[in-house]
Amino acid sequence: MPSPRKPAAPSKAPPPPRARPGRPRKQDAANGGTPALGRERILQAALALIDRKGLAAFNIRELATELGVFPAAIYWHVPSRDALVSGAIALALSDVATGLPDGTWQVRLQAVLQRFREALRQHPHLAPAVASELAYNAAFDAPLLQHVVAALEDARFEGEALVDAFNVVIAAMCGFATLELSSAPPDDTADWEAACRARLDAVDHAQHPHLWRNLDALRNRAFLLRWSSGKTQPLDSGFAAWVDVVLRGLESRSRALRAAARSA
Repeated sequence: MPSPRKPAAPSKAPPPPRARPGRPRKQDAANGGTPALGRERILQAALALIDRKGLAAFNIRELATELGVFPAAIYWHVPSRDALVSGAIALALSDVATGLPDGTWQVRLQAVLQRFREALRQHPHLAPAVASELAYNAAFDAPLLQHVVAALEDARFEGEALVDAFNVVIAAMCGFATLELSSAPPDDTADWEAACRARLDAVDHAQHPHLWRNLDALRNRAFLLRWSSGKTQPLDSGFAAWVDVVLRGLESRSRALRAAARSA
């Protein structure tokens, strides 16, 4: 009589697939999984990392660690570190042109300058990249620029004069805010601050009487004469004066150009 067969051993479950570098698999966040890796999630993480660590320390390997992926997965969505920085700038400044007020062109441009400064102050580590005009170009913000050009048309600029006025506004928008948020050298900050103070204390009354007479007012409150960043010591009154001078200058130039055109 044949002996009974032994029951077959249960088959082993296949091992889970190993994570491999390359294109990430989509996951369903609604079912409790990790949100799918995409450009928006990557840029949000990049901005958060820059806010924490600074622009100089920002790198794709650490960003990949934050996201729980291989660095190669990031490149499927964003091609380079420079593109990540440009995308982070665009994300940080994305609300500047949202809900801007109606009114005269002066009121509208004033709002643009103020909102831009406020947005950059929320992400001060981006200031060096914004100060690099070509890096900021990659974060092209059409709604913001549309607002600027419309205001300049209302100020009756056109043609080459509008181009010049546009450059004035963009320089005013980026220039003050990025200068204000400049940082001290990361190494030996205390020694650097002491050296700044010493240089101001050494200003010679006889050789530089005008500077010396106003040095107490200017000390640590004026560009080139300060050691504190605008992150901790904002230059609010200087910014208000800057905006006033820019707008009055545009008003005056618009009138002068129209007067010259009439008399030509």
